[in-house]
Amino acid sequence: MRLRILLLILPAFIIISSFLIYTLIVDFKNIILGISLSFIYILVSIILFKTGIHTHKSNFENISKSTVDIQKVGFIFEDGVKSSANFYRSISDTILTLKGRRYPEPKPTIIFFHGFWAKKEENEIYLITLAHMGYLTVAFDQRGHGEAGGKKSDWFKLYDDVNSVLDFICSFEDVRKGALCCIGKSMGGTSVLTKCYVDKRIAMVIGMSALHSVELLLEAKFRILSAGWFVKRIISKVEDERALKTTAHYYLKKDAEYNKNRVYLIHAKDDHIFPYSISFEMNKKQAKIPENHAILLDDCKHSLNGQEFIIFGIILKWISENEVMNFKSITNSNG
Repeated sequence: MRLRILLLILPAFIIISSFLIYTLIVDFKNIILGISLSFIYILVSIILFKTGIHTHKSNFENISKSTVDIQKVGFIFEDGVKSSANFYRSISDTILTLKGRRYPEPKPTIIFFHGFWAKKEENEIYLITLAHMGYLTVAFDQRGHGEAGGKKSDWFKLYDDVNSVLDFICSFEDVRKGALCCIGKSMGGTSVLTKCYVDKRIAMVIGMSALHSVELLLEAKFRILSAGWFVKRIISKVEDERALKTTAHYYLKKDAEYNKNRVYLIHAKDDHIFPYSISFEMNKKQAKIPENHAILLDDCKHSLNGQEFIIFGIILKWISENEVMNFKSITNSNG
């Protein structure tokens, strides 16, 4: 709903309002009424914009936090831009140290990379639930989002931030080295299917609503003023060739054995931003991912809203089946 307000309803309202005001002032010579309506339309536009940014809480955003310890820590990207991360740990399984609550031994760690116009807390239904089960879970603000510095317009720079994020998280003593799972949605999905995918510290990646290639997206046809149409226009203005090639298409190996327990995909059939036929299907085909590791969901669009329980079950099943992410696996736990 948030993206629809920001990318569809608000622009359409501004265009129609501008046309009506122009008609009143120029064609009907009613300057007073035109000016009066201008103030009203500006007020409504501001309300729509704020609604788009601060939508009401979902059924899951008020999930109880009493069972987990949430440690907020600041860190810095490679270029000096500051950000913030939340570490979630089960209170019952941790001990109190001088640095705060910690697991007494390194734990499998799950890192969430949020999407555009989102923030680190938006995946707490997964972060808190998985932490309660004994995993160490982490979420951070991508540059230009939440409490992070930088600009949203520099979204293509966030792919260069991945190494800094992983270095920072791996510096914690209760993170089991080599037993990391990275989960990303939308632009976060691109991060996990590219930079996280090739990082040897990462055991598995889960891409949700993830792009395959910029080239296919720019060739796709979208309805005018639709969310996909706006996203396509934004990406088409990027001139950094290296950024445009930081997509799954240029990173995923065509190796079924290598990807079998490493790459997993979740997408919506009705995704109108990254249509599944040119994203999900192409990622699945290139990486030769088996059917049970690539799930296509109904009626949840790009955001995958309303499918949280199903997605949680899928994620938990995949993680529990991966031997490296097993709690009993202590091989190479110290790096």
